[in-house]
Amino acid sequence: MAEMICWYSAFVLGLLGFFGGILYLLFKKVVSEEHFAKAAAFEFAASWILFIPEELFNDIPKSRPVLWVLESIVTALLKTFNIYLGDGSKRVAYEGHPAFSAWYAILVTLVNIVILLFVAGFLLRFFDGPWQRIRLSLRRRRNAVVFSACNEKTLTIAESVRRKRKILVFACGGKAPEAAEKERINALKGIRFAGTAEDVLKKLAGRSKRIEVFLFGETEEDNLAELPKICDCAEKAKRGRIRVFVELSETPWSLYDEYLASHNSPDGERLVINFVRTEENFAYNNLLRNSIFENAIVRAKGEPQEIRFLLVGMNERNLEMLKGVLHLAQMPGFRITVMVIDAGANRGKLQSKMPEIYDESDEVGDSVYRILYRENVPLETDRFEAVVSQEFADFTYAFVNAGDDLTNTGLAMRLNALCFRAKRSGYRIQVSIGREEMCSLWNPDLTKNIEIVGSRKASYDYGFITMSDIERAAVAIHNARYPRSVPGNPTWIQYCNREYNRHSVYARTLNFKHKVRLIDERYGGDYGVTEGDPVWKVYEHMRWNVYTRTNGLVLADPKLLTEDGELDRETRAIARVHNDLVKYEDLPEAEKDKDALALTPKIVEILKSI
Repeated sequence: MAEMICWYSAFVLGLLGFFGGILYLLFKKVVSEEHFAKAAAFEFAASWILFIPEELFNDIPKSRPVLWVLESIVTALLKTFNIYLGDGSKRVAYEGHPAFSAWYAILVTLVNIVILLFVAGFLLRFFDGPWQRIRLSLRRRRNAVVFSACNEKTLTIAESVRRKRKILVFACGGKAPEAAEKERINALKGIRFAGTAEDVLKKLAGRSKRIEVFLFGETEEDNLAELPKICDCAEKAKRGRIRVFVELSETPWSLYDEYLASHNSPDGERLVINFVRTEENFAYNNLLRNSIFENAIVRAKGEPQEIRFLLVGMNERNLEMLKGVLHLAQMPGFRITVMVIDAGANRGKLQSKMPEIYDESDEVGDSVYRILYRENVPLETDRFEAVVSQEFADFTYAFVNAGDDLTNTGLAMRLNALCFRAKRSGYRIQVSIGREEMCSLWNPDLTKNIEIVGSRKASYDYGFITMSDIERAAVAIHNARYPRSVPGNPTWIQYCNREYNRHSVYARTLNFKHKVRLIDERYGGDYGVTEGDPVWKVYEHMRWNVYTRTNGLVLADPKLLTEDGELDRETRAIARVHNDLVKYEDLPEAEKDKDALALTPKIVEILKSI
């Protein structure tokens, strides 16, 4: 009886161990070496238990039974170490119950097979450098997304990629990923490659139909140093389209105009290089989804509605928001006043970056805006509330980004409190929060009218980084205006053969998205107004004026012009000047025509699809 209980108990415990190891791995979202080792331990324990009855009830001695039990258990453990596939049924034979003995033997064999598989998985994970290369070789005919580094930025982008039939490859160089980074890559089923992005491209180029390369290292110097190597490798490929995104912050685009012109494929079907300014992308995507026109104030009948934009803090992100709202607000029927509250003294820095963006401009045909810049305001004191309540209490849109997440949260709540005490409505407060997961702990009653934006996850979203919504619309509009079936029409790549041109088209697309909304509200969808009423052409020139000035260009001195009154491209690039930065009425007629964009039904459909 004791013998039967022992065999049955071992069988049941063996089954539990067998399935326990398998289920342990199945329910892990991310599988690491440690998980394989623990799963193998389940199976090892099951194998050990399954061998105990055979040893225990084989030639039982009449004396010293306790020592015999201990010896049987240790022998079963040794047998588990020594067992080989195939002799499970020979080792386990319980002839009193042949059917039961067969099932028992099958279980022992399966357990030992699984042990070997789990141990093999552990070894492959442990020695995963060669294994990662094998994975890359096996899957290199798929579309690929290659990252030049493994860091928070690239991991966040990768997590937002639609991965259907795509492989994600992280070129880690000589730096091994941290354990947490490795876990995130495993969760994405990504490939960690020990070499550089160039090494990865050498294996993929010519085999994958489409490759996207993200040069998003720790510094823009790293990114720019990697770019020529990527281009050389891409140009040697016999087939496939390669698109390279290079993150920059301070480096002027114009430094690389000639390089891009000589490397970008004229048709865009082989190699395309795009520079990415992450904070500009954030500003454009934010302004695309949120209207600055909604709560504009009507001061008097017939007067323009006033957008009152409050910007708390001054840094790279806030600068891009300032630039964005200034050119976006050049819209018929509106004017904008921006108040910047700065804990530091950065007005001079802004003036050096944008020499022709003044404190105020009020000339229809050129630009209409006002900037109230308040420097050296200690945000942690009541001086902050005093400046807002005394000078800008009727703001319609506020963007708060002056420090860390908790600082920004506190400032946004103080602004909200001011508005509640004044019983205000019809305003919007956005607060920039890097780690939005902390917001789940907030009391929702205290954050009414406060919108969370700018998290790391949102800023490094694949769609935001690639400007996919705006670019898709910009390309579609270009193709609608310049059908490729017509000989001589420029392709999108030819049309945007300079980074300035491409970003300028993005800005125009953003502006026309809001034009469609306003025409729907004001004219009931009569889009012909942009052609029939010349004021729309005037304001489109004003928008371009402000956009160009926010990029640092100034009006060309007459002495720089040729005898024909023109400005050659080299002079324009070196001096950072433009001879069209004048009032609309002073433009040549040919240039005035460029400010007209017919909102055809097709173009309106494209804009509404963003």
